[in-house]
Amino acid sequence: MKKLTTLLLAVLLSGKLLLAQTVDEARKSLYYGRTTSARQTLDKLIAANPKNADAIYWLGQTYLNMDSIGGARQVYQNALNSGVNDPLIWVGMGHVELLEGKKDAARQRFDAAITASINKKKENPNILNAIGRAEADGPANVGDPAFGIDVLKRAAALDPNNADIYTNLGISYLKLGPDQGGNAYEAFGNALRVDPKNARASYRLGKIFQSQGNSEKFLDYYNTAATADPSFAPVYLELYDYYANRDVNKAKEYLEKYIANSDKDCSTDAAYADYLFRAGKYQESLDKAKAMENGGCKNYPGLKVIYAYDYERLGDSLQARQNIESYLSTVPADKVKPAIYEFAGKLLLKFPDQSAAATQYLEKAMNADTVPANRVAYINTIAESLGKSGNYAEQLNWYRRLAVAKPDLSARDLYFMSDAALRAGNYAAADSFGAMYIQKFPDQPQGYSGRAKAAIAADVDTTKGSAVPAVMQYIQYMEKTDKEKYKNTIISNYGYLVYVHANVQKDYPAALKDLEGILAVDPTNQYATATVAQIKKAMAGPQKQPAATPKKSTTPVKKRA
Repeated sequence: MKKLTTLLLAVLLSGKLLLAQTVDEARKSLYYGRTTSARQTLDKLIAANPKNADAIYWLGQTYLNMDSIGGARQVYQNALNSGVNDPLIWVGMGHVELLEGKKDAARQRFDAAITASINKKKENPNILNAIGRAEADGPANVGDPAFGIDVLKRAAALDPNNADIYTNLGISYLKLGPDQGGNAYEAFGNALRVDPKNARASYRLGKIFQSQGNSEKFLDYYNTAATADPSFAPVYLELYDYYANRDVNKAKEYLEKYIANSDKDCSTDAAYADYLFRAGKYQESLDKAKAMENGGCKNYPGLKVIYAYDYERLGDSLQARQNIESYLSTVPADKVKPAIYEFAGKLLLKFPDQSAAATQYLEKAMNADTVPANRVAYINTIAESLGKSGNYAEQLNWYRRLAVAKPDLSARDLYFMSDAALRAGNYAAADSFGAMYIQKFPDQPQGYSGRAKAAIAADVDTTKGSAVPAVMQYIQYMEKTDKEKYKNTIISNYGYLVYVHANVQKDYPAALKDLEGILAVDPTNQYATATVAQIKKAMAGPQKQPAATPKKSTTPVKKRA
């Protein structure tokens, strides 16, 4: 009997060990991004033992990895309804509630789970890590990352050799903002310290430097992750995305590695359809997407993006628009990549009545992109689109944002900023941009001509004479730089000054000096010669007015290149 009891105990213990190993297998599948495999394994475990809290918790996490908050809620709610009243399940449900915006309810569950799992006056590091994982999930406005950081630090103190704790800690720091990049870097470094082959930590370090636009660094970390653990599929997808628009052949190599190390599902099919698009095989990509829809991927959201991309390249902008708008109306904003918003914005610019919507999409692309150079490019695209639609006031507002995002403005930037201000009728702003242009690029003509244009436009009836200093500054630049090259522009600007001085201000000596300027570059100029005679005659006999007053120049400033 004793022998039988011992044998039975051994069988039970081995079964428990096998069960634990199988849950670990499911966790490993999740780590590698193989959610289908993880779900299948966990479904079998729960079917065999519906009270297995560990398996139930990870099944809910699998649904969250699949972006199915409702599926995860159902898993945890079913467990609670069936009496699986385990702290780990409470944490899982709290995780769901965080993503649903129920922060206070989630905190109550987390606090209760921590208290219930205390053993011998010590907190349970697995429960703390699960809470930290929940707080690390989702966009920055979801949850309480500061609380998550606190519990993860406590978990690390109890289990200092757990790389997953440090990785979740790093992600939580990043949720607090870019100024926490140093702490995140340290946390991911600690994960690698305890597990040098931890591909997820290297991958997350790469994400930090990718957000900063440091391609050398992030590619190094991505390649380190792939070398440390060649089965880590997520890094191959990032490398594919990076090379897709740079080197399609190299991108294909990474795509093949991604597919080889992933479950074959809708996401891998979609990745291959995307590759066909990047390779210029638009019809093949479209056919692949249709085959997916006719198969088991009818409801896969990414299909709409593939359709939109392909239809746009095949010349069907209407179908492209319908698909991309359908996608954006159903997918949570934090799941949309900046490139998709950018595509939507540029696509809608093709529709004259959609400029406002196009600008909104481009702004979302900019807000979702953390690389400063990319944000500047988005601002320029938005400003240009507003200019094309004639909305110059709003275009000027975006150029003001450009000045904030890009302190070191180029000559081209200042030119378009000045031009937008002129078109918007904001002559004070145009003058300011012109002054900035002159200060930064004193050897170029655009700043001088911009200020002159703004000053003339601000004094449209010439009664103030306030444009004279700016026009004179422009003339002086041209005379100093190349009189022959700017001959006609010098003459037309002096003509403007003649009109103001002679006709408006009755300052004949000043008008004569202006005319001398014309004759200095064109000694035979008939207008100047005749007008000099008229003014001298007027000056000789104050009681008599000149026979013909000088005409106001209609083209005082040559149009800028």
